[in-house]
Amino acid sequence: MTALRYAFTFVAALLAFGCGQRKFTEPYKLAGNKSVDVKTLNDGQDAFMLYCYACHGEKGDGMGPASVGMRPPPRNFTRGLFKFAGVEAGKLPTDEALDRTIRRGLYGTPMLPWDVPVIERKDIIPYLKTLSPRWQSEEEYGTPIEISPDPWVGKSGPALERGKQVYHVAVGGAGCSGCHPAYATRAEISQMTQKATGEPVAEFAEGMYQSMLRESEYPLSYDDKGEMAKAYQILPVDFLTQKIKTAPPLGTLVDGVEYTAPMQREDLYRTIGAGIGGAAMPQWKGALPEESLWALVYYVQSLVALRGTPAAYELRRKLESQPPWTPPAATEGKGTAKDSADNAPKR
Repeated sequence: MTALRYAFTFVAALLAFGCGQRKFTEPYKLAGNKSVDVKTLNDGQDAFMLYCYACHGEKGDGMGPASVGMRPPPRNFTRGLFKFAGVEAGKLPTDEALDRTIRRGLYGTPMLPWDVPVIERKDIIPYLKTLSPRWQSEEEYGTPIEISPDPWVGKSGPALERGKQVYHVAVGGAGCSGCHPAYATRAEISQMTQKATGEPVAEFAEGMYQSMLRESEYPLSYDDKGEMAKAYQILPVDFLTQKIKTAPPLGTLVDGVEYTAPMQREDLYRTIGAGIGGAAMPQWKGALPEESLWALVYYVQSLVALRGTPAAYELRRKLESQPPWTPPAATEGKGTAKDSADNAPKR
């Protein structure tokens, strides 16, 4: 822990004693006839005020004294929305997912890894569940995402080829380039689309090599009834320039061990498979065949490896310097190139 973080912790501890903490006198009821005992609740609140208050605030609303100017802002626990929950997007996270975020932090954000002792983490997590009523509804709980065996071990070349098509073509794939930037030339995407649909691409949308703003479920303003009036817009990640919050750099220490390529693929699988809560990123596990999902993981990992390198700048230059698109002739007997536009990865 750096000297700065020690200072934050010390200030938070001092402030905690002056914030008029409420103390629990009875167990807190959760969904499924479960409850949290009084000692765990009070110990969890004390630990939360020590480690988390400065950023997340006394009420857990993300409005702590150190939160000003943080981008992205600290999590508002009162909303009960979590991006990286280890379950299908939009559902409440598993305890394992919460613990993983506390331990590891979120790469590239103000949420740094915290060396909170395991006994205190076990108290903080139940306490967090008192901050939003969503934890009291069994319908809000999700099913943990299970990581299947990697079918592409030792076959990264074919995996990358398959993953590139899954990323860029919606028909039979995920069509990630509908929100994230595309990373293939128009000719390549047209060929991949023709392979999937039988038809080339007739036209491409402008801005296909940039991220497109998407609506989220995170409130920006409320109406007079306390309902969300306007939501934040979220810009999907550009893998060539932005850090992946759940995938630290290879070779760094994560949970005390060296972070390897297979470990990174598991983290990417979990994020892509589950989707991102509150954002436009849906759950892909179950929507894609496992081979395609894993291939997509390999392809995204290859983009992550390019971030900030000369190769990334060269790829961007190549994509942005393409001449105007001239669609190829339609396959005989399969309609026209114009007809195929409905199947193209347009945004």
